[in-house]
Formats: sequence, structure tokens, C-alpha cells
Amino acid sequence: MGYRPGRRVGAGRAIERGVGLPVSLVVLALVVVAAGLIWITGAGEYGYWWATNSTPPTVALTAPTGPVRGTVNVTAQVGPDGRARPVEVAVDGKPLPADSQVSIDTATLPDGEHQVSVVAEDRSWRKNRTTATAKLTTDNTPPKLTLEVIPMQVHQGHSWLLRIRTNEQTAVEAKLGERDLPIQNGNGYGWALLGFGPSADPASLPLVVDGRDPAGNQAEVSQVIQVTLNDWTRDEVEIPQQIASLLESDIRTKEDAALLPNYQKVSPQKLWEGRFTMPVQGEIITQFGTLRSYNGGPVVGHHGGADIAAGQGRNVLAPARGRVVFIDKVQLRGNMVILDHGLGVFTTYAHLSAIDVQVGQTVERGQPFAKVGSTGLSTGPHL
Repeated sequence: MGYRPGRRVGAGRAIERGVGLPVSLVVLALVVVAAGLIWITGAGEYGYWWATNSTPPTVALTAPTGPVRGTVNVTAQVGPDGRARPVEVAVDGKPLPADSQVSIDTATLPDGEHQVSVVAEDRSWRKNRTTATAKLTTDNTPPKLTLEVIPMQVHQGHSWLLRIRTNEQTAVEAKLGERDLPIQNGNGYGWALLGFGPSADPASLPLVVDGRDPAGNQAEVSQVIQVTLNDWTRDEVEIPQQIASLLESDIRTKEDAALLPNYQKVSPQKLWEGRFTMPVQGEIITQFGTLRSYNGGPVVGHHGGADIAAGQGRNVLAPARGRVVFIDKVQLRGNMVILDHGLGVFTTYAHLSAIDVQVGQTVERGQPFAKVGSTGLSTGPHL
């Protein structure tokens, strides 16, 4: 047999026709796969949105609500997520880098109110835009503290008053020497009241007042307060033999120590208004702080109150509104009452013949609550 190349060629075409696919089917398959991928990835929906969207993006700003200082951040929340972004940011019209976290150095701005604006743009064909604004109040100036000290030099046995005025709302703390001063609210100022005992040591005490405004700016003012000696008078008292045993020094020490906790429980509410009135009318026969000696002996200390001459059984009137915090009969002071007027101010009444109130009771200015007597270490009726 001879060589017939035509058959082999023909056989090859037969094979191609048997295993090959029409081009149209291949194209259709590719279209189906592409459509599936578009459906899975959402590209089709995005493409439709890109071509047809006319709705502006959303943008919301979150800024500090109170006065701020230093570097602060304003947050821009832009939507739809992934399809819009901030493209313009400005403070009072001055451009800043466009970002969803806007960092602002308030030290470059004057104190006061400012406007932050953010322009958001979507990624659609139309590039729709929205603008949002927020207010920002800056304060980089420390508060101004003005002190009023009465007196600048305080004698032993006297009270001392501090008033603090500020040019803006300010949280204030004060310290005199090692002692923290509780600041009370007055009419446009803060104040603190402090008493110095008759035997207080002469000293130069540093007064330090700190203030912090709502933005966190701080200010400090300091000065020196002088505690000086007082020229006390001396009082010699003759005590009858039947009560002379009360002069033993340990009796006074123990009694003072037992009474002290009553004066350390400071009530936060001010109960009184205006000046205190006299609890009885009469001559002051012994001044507060007078150096006291008995029966010709040495000075044993300072008189802890003011003695007012008054008849036996006379009514004792509350000098101001207060709450009864202590009633008892003790050795030296006899029948006694302590009234708490709030904010660390107390009045104490001794040598009473009768007590007409109970612990916890509130008394008003001018209200009778006890009667003059001569109990305890006393040589005659007095308050």
C-alpha cells in the first residue's frame, strides 16, 4: 500500500471536531464566572452605586463640650463606611490636614469659642459632599486669684479670715503651714475661718492657695501670715477649800482631752446667719485668754472662755442657730452644753444650773436652752 497523507490529516480534523468546544460556549462560561465573582464581591452593586448615587455622605463630629487646653482631638465619623472620606478640615476657616481624627493645638488659638468644619466627599462619579461643624471652646489662661487676709498679723487667741476671689469658675485649695483649710462658698468668693489658741506659738506661716479652672489651667498664690504674741492680762482667783481639789493639773488635762473630739467633728453645713448675739446680758468679768492663777499659786494656763456676770437661774439664749452636740456634767466646767453652728464653729456654755434641751436638738437664735448657775470650779453664779 502506498502512503496516503490525506487520511491522516482528515483523521486529525475529526479528532478536533470531537473534543473541541465552540467559542461561544467558552465566552458564555467566562461571563458566568465573572458574574458570579461580581455577585460574590459586591462589585456590581458598587458599580451601580458609583454610577447612579446622588445622596450626599453623612458626617458627624464629636468634640469636647467644655473648655479645653493644649492639644485636643475632634473625631469625624463619615458614612457610608468605605465609600466616603474627609477631604477638607478647617478651624475658623484655617485649613488643617484632612483626616477622621482632627488634632488641634489650642495653644495656637485665642481663648474663646471656635468653629471646626469638616467636608466629607463620597467616592461616586458625582463626588457628592456634606459639611458638618462643631463648636470648640479653648482656655489656655490660668485663673486669677485675689486673696484678702484679715488680719495679716494675727494675735494669739484671735480668729483669722481668708477670702479668695477668682475671675472665673475655679476649684480652690488652700493650706496654712501644715494645715489644710476647708474653703466655703460665699457671695462671689470662697472663704476659710481659723482660730488660734491663746497659747499658739508665734510663727511665720506660709499661706499657699491653688486654683484650677474647668480647662485644667492652674494658678498659685502664696504669702506669709504672722502669728504674734498677745499681751494677756493676769487674773488671780481665790478658790474655797471645799473645791480646791479641782485645781489638780491632771483633772484639767483629762477633761480637755475628753471634750476635744466634740470640736473635731466639723459639720459641712453653715447653720448661722449674721452676727452672733450675747447669750446673756451682763458685765464680762473675765476675758477670754486671761492668764489664770488660783490661791496665789503660779499661772496654770489661759482662761478658756469669757465669764459674764449674771444671776442664778437666768435664761441662756442661743447666740445663733445651732445643733446641740454635747450635754454633760464635768468636774471643772460643771453642767455644760456645746452648740455646733457648722463649718467648725462651736460655742460652749459652762457652770449651768439647768439644761432645757437634748443632744441632737436644733436651737434658733434667741431661744432659751439653759440657765445660769455655779456648778463645777466656780465661786458664784455666772456664765
